[in-house]
Formats: sequence, structure tokens, C-alpha cells
Amino acid sequence: MEVAAKRARAGGGSAPDRLSALPDELIRCVLSFLPSRQAVQTTMLSKRWVDLWRSVPAINVDSTDILGTDGCAGWEKIKYFTTNLLMLHNAQFLDVIRLWLYAIVNYSPHPDTTVDRWVSRVIKHHPVVLEICFCRSLGHNFQIPLVGSAFCRLKTLKLDSVSLDHCFAERLNSGCPVLEDLVLDHCRNEFDAIRSDTLKNVVIHYCSSRTASVLVIKAPCLTSLSLKFPYCFYRDGLLFVAGNSLVRASVSVDGDELSKRCQTILLGSLFNVTSLELDGSSAMAFLDKVLDKFPRANLLADTVKSERDVHKFKALGTFLQKSPNLEKLTLKDFWYFEGTEREVQRMNEPRLKAVRPVVGPIEFPMLENLGTLFLVKCDLRDNFRILRHFLRSSPNLEMLTVQCCKLPKCSVGRKGK
Repeated sequence: MEVAAKRARAGGGSAPDRLSALPDELIRCVLSFLPSRQAVQTTMLSKRWVDLWRSVPAINVDSTDILGTDGCAGWEKIKYFTTNLLMLHNAQFLDVIRLWLYAIVNYSPHPDTTVDRWVSRVIKHHPVVLEICFCRSLGHNFQIPLVGSAFCRLKTLKLDSVSLDHCFAERLNSGCPVLEDLVLDHCRNEFDAIRSDTLKNVVIHYCSSRTASVLVIKAPCLTSLSLKFPYCFYRDGLLFVAGNSLVRASVSVDGDELSKRCQTILLGSLFNVTSLELDGSSAMAFLDKVLDKFPRANLLADTVKSERDVHKFKALGTFLQKSPNLEKLTLKDFWYFEGTEREVQRMNEPRLKAVRPVVGPIEFPMLENLGTLFLVKCDLRDNFRILRHFLRSSPNLEMLTVQCCKLPKCSVGRKGK
């Protein structure tokens, strides 16, 4: 600032102040992208800017931006700044409210009541976007107050390490009439269902529950779903009900914790998606007879699989039969084993014997639409027929990528049969 002032004086004061020439509404919009602490600091620029931050349509509190290295005194700084910020802010409506309170662990024994007051105050401004990220080490001692028509404009709700009571799901559907994006990360959920007629994107990562063994999601307008099941929670899996609008899904589960039948039911509800990523699912889930009851996919454009199971090959064929319009397929860690070729052969021999009787051209369907195939870290030394089946069954294959795969020595420099 001093340098700019000196330059202005050196130029005889003729340098135009383009920033001050902007209308207040545009300046407030620019300030809304800054952390609130920096927005307040702009009062030093000129007298005209002294009160602009009060009507900025956004609250962005980041504890790491305020917190120093002085322990409890750091929490007091956060508390003092945020309390005064909310008291002095006079915007009628707020488009964005972000309370990122990651860094308050060990700085206050019971910060919950203070944060409760903050949230109760800010939601009265009818936010469009609300993000509350709490410290995970504090044990989820926090509740979201969903009251009245406070969320009549809310379109995006992101909660991290927040405890949600049994009424949350009901309030979500009745109190958020235009909600489109929901993100729950490391939350403690005391409800067993999410129902919304407006949700388009749902992300549920590593949430826990002491009361529900199954999670129900009913969202007819959903287009994108991302699930990561934590260890030992939701042991009975997920019951998913959506319309044909779902196009993207990513599911990560612990195959040892979630039963094969639950995985099968979940997979069966995702066959209409255009992009599917699976991580941790058991191949046995693809072999369950329940899967036969589900219809074929309308369009499955992108699948990522990462599994380790003796019946992989048959499972893969079964899954592909349900996905005749597959356009892109990525296989990762498919029968991958570090060791010499002889060690691999000795390890895989009993597995292959168990699979070969049930695998053949009939099990591996024609993939008329497959145009892209990625094989990453696949062991093809004793399983070279996997690649052979893909090449024979994919007449329109345009791109083949084989990356970090183990190939049999006899295949080098020789034509396959």
C-alpha cells in the first residue's frame, strides 16, 4: 500500500483509482471470495471500504487462517473474531456460509456451545451454500439446528464430522425444498434413511451409526452418487432407490464386512449408470443368483474394478453380460502377484483349475460398444486368455493400454492363437 501511495504521489496524483471506481455491489461480490478475515482487513484501503465487508453476501471462517501457534490463545482469537464478525454483519441474505473449524482441537475443552450459537445465527440469513467442517477429534459433539424456513434457499449442504440426530433426514426433505448437493463426511448418523425429491448429488464418506445397520437412500432425481463404507458400520449395506437419471456412481466397501448379498443388491441398483467405479467389492457378489433378477444396463460407459478373488474371471463375464453397452473398462490389480513366473504359476494353478470349468466363450459376452480398454497392474502370465477374450469379443476396440502388467515370456515376439 505504501509503495502504491508513493507511486501515486510521484505521478502527481494523476494515476486513476480503478478499484474505487467499481460499484459497491461488484466489490462486495469480489470480497465474497476472500476469507472473512481478509475481507475485514480491506477496511484499511480507504474510507469508502470501511463498511463494505458488513454486507458481503458470504461468511468464510477458516480457523487455520486465524489460529496462531499459541494454543488456547489461538482458540480465543477464533472465538473473538467469529463472534464479532457475525454480530456486526448486516446482510439480509447470505449466499455462502463456510465454517471450517478443523484447528480447534485441544484449544477449548467444550467449543460445542459456542459453535451452536454461531450456526443458529448464520442460518437465519437463508444461505444457498452451507459448509460446516468440524474437528474430528472432538467426538461429534455438535448438532445441526434445522428450524423454520431457514433453509428455503439451500442448494448445497456439506457437513464434516458433525453429529446428526434421528430427525435430520425428515428435516432434510421437508425443510430443504431446493437442496441439490449433499456431502456427509465422517459424520455420526443417527438416522437410517435419506429421502429427497430434489437431490442430484450425494456423497457419503466414512460415516458411522450406532442405531442403523442399513442405510436407505431414496432420491428419484439423483445423477451422481459416491459412497465409502467405513469399517464395521452399515453391515447390512445400502438400499438404493433412484430413477433413471443416475449417471455416475463410485462405491468403496470393505468386502470382509459387507455381506456378498448386500453387495449384490447394491450393484444391481447401479446398472443404469454411465460411469461406475468399484473398489473393494468381492467378485462373489457378481456371482450371486440375485444378480440375475436385475435388468441389463441401458448404458454403462466407464467401469473401474479392483478386486482379488479366485472366481474373478467368471464374475467379470457375468458382470459384462449385464453391461452389453460398455464403452470403457479399466481393470486394476487383476490377479496381480509379485514373484517369479514359476511362483505365480504355482500359486495360481489351483485357482485357475477351480475357475476354468465354468469359464468359456459363453461366459464372456460380445462387447460391441467397447472402445477403450485399460489393463493396469494385471498379472497376465497365467491369465493371458483374459486379454485374448477381450480382443476377440470387442470388434470396435480402438484403444488398448497395458500398463505395468506381467506378461508370459512366450508371448514376447510371438503371435497369439
